[in-house]
Amino acid sequence: MSTAAPAAVPATADERPARDMLLEAASVLMIAQGTSDVSLHAIARHAGVTAPLVKYYFGSKEGLLVALVERDTARSLAQLQDLLAMDIDPVAKLRLHITGIVRNYARHPYLNALLGQLVRGSGNAASERIRASFVTPLIEAQRRIVEEGVAAGQFRAVDPDHLYFLIVGACQYLFAVRVPFGAMMGGRHLDEPFARTFAKTVVDVVLNGLRA
Repeated sequence: MSTAAPAAVPATADERPARDMLLEAASVLMIAQGTSDVSLHAIARHAGVTAPLVKYYFGSKEGLLVALVERDTARSLAQLQDLLAMDIDPVAKLRLHITGIVRNYARHPYLNALLGQLVRGSGNAASERIRASFVTPLIEAQRRIVEEGVAAGQFRAVDPDHLYFLIVGACQYLFAVRVPFGAMMGGRHLDEPFARTFAKTVVDVVLNGLRA
């Protein structure tokens, strides 16, 4: 996989649909196959375009994957900034924050593996772009919420970084096994109701463990 920075290609009104179709095709295939390791030709075929168009729109397959992460996390990041600005107590903030993380991974179950793939190693443009645009803001926002809770006497002192990996890890395993989930759970489906109740359980366990 190329580690070169993806080419900046101006998008016109006529170009946007094909670009969006490639991103959606990558997303659909990753969900269906239960892996972020989907071939460029499969993505192009599913989108109904030719593989060379990926280079035209994104510079490389890596550029497409970075664009997919940015697409899938844009709304969550905007909501996170709104959450930090809310005049509510840290318990309520953390509850909304954890619920949002679980829901985003439920919508995009390949996201955590894709993030790991792109930020693995350091020094390349894709890694630094993903760190700066998503990973670092997420870690820092959660750290801020936890520190506010500790200062307010609502949370006991914990390492915010440990908590970050605890929450993300809970999502990582569940949605990484989305495809064989039914066989593992006796035919039960990893559907929207399960994701919703799972989010509630994660919130309850984390908050009960944090309360001062």
